[in-house]
Amino acid sequence: MTGPLTPLSEEFSQRLREQLHRLLMHFEEVCLIAPTPGSWAPPVDLCEMEDAIIVRIEIPGVSRENVCITIRDGLLKIEGRKERQLPALQHEAKGNRLVRFICLERAYGAFVRHVPLKWMVDLAAVSARLADGILEVRLPKSRECGREIIIPITDESSL
Repeated sequence: MTGPLTPLSEEFSQRLREQLHRLLMHFEEVCLIAPTPGSWAPPVDLCEMEDAIIVRIEIPGVSRENVCITIRDGLLKIEGRKERQLPALQHEAKGNRLVRFICLERAYGAFVRHVPLKWMVDLAAVSARLADGILEVRLPKSRECGREIIIPITDESSL
């Protein structure tokens, strides 16, 4: 039998809190949204370069027409759909039809991936290309660190 539990030291507790905080921040970098039934989550790579942020997402079998990329309120959203293609039934005329699938490991259906943008991005220069099943979104960093907006203060009587 073991003895009574001893409380954790303050130093150990603080380190544990910091590690958990870093872990949660890592998950926030690329939102890991659990797929809903009928959907899937393609893998995403996110890398920072000196002049741009590059997002690469594996979407083999997805056509360009079935992908939509938007940026709104500092959030990059990549959504699309991969359709299941049944095997060509060449022998259907002879009465040989598909009876059942033996193994289904490939994912199909809708997908959505969100990437929070923690950088100032030049929205007019954002580009995307799809080649060999890899979608690459290039988000050039803005040379501005943000615009300064001067907000005038009016008298109380003019409100």
